[in-house]
Amino acid sequence: MTERSNSLGPDRRVNVAVHVVGVAAAGLWWVAALIVQILRLIVSAVLILAEPIVRAVLVPVALLGFLVTLVFGFLISDPNFPRWGMLAFSVGALVLYWLYLGLMSLFMSLPSHDRHHR
Repeated sequence: MTERSNSLGPDRRVNVAVHVVGVAAAGLWWVAALIVQILRLIVSAVLILAEPIVRAVLVPVALLGFLVTLVFGFLISDPNFPRWGMLAFSVGALVLYWLYLGLMSLFMSLPSHDRHHR
């Protein structure tokens, strides 16, 4: 009779090691996914809280810059007024706000509005 020991055979040891490594890798994957979601939540919260302030600054700057450009640059036609620079400044303020909204959309997933409600 052959003597059986309590140790595992080489093939069985390799299978157990591969299984343990797979479980550890899956655990690390879930921990990394959890950390990414927590960071996404924090960044989203900060962006959401700052959005009214950003909107209250950039949108009026764009509107007032456009109105000042319209009045002084085109209606009064002041030759010393930098009409195209002011117009570019107004458009730039509006584009900055749109970029901020785009940054917010990268961190948040909003529900789709194209579904038909029953």
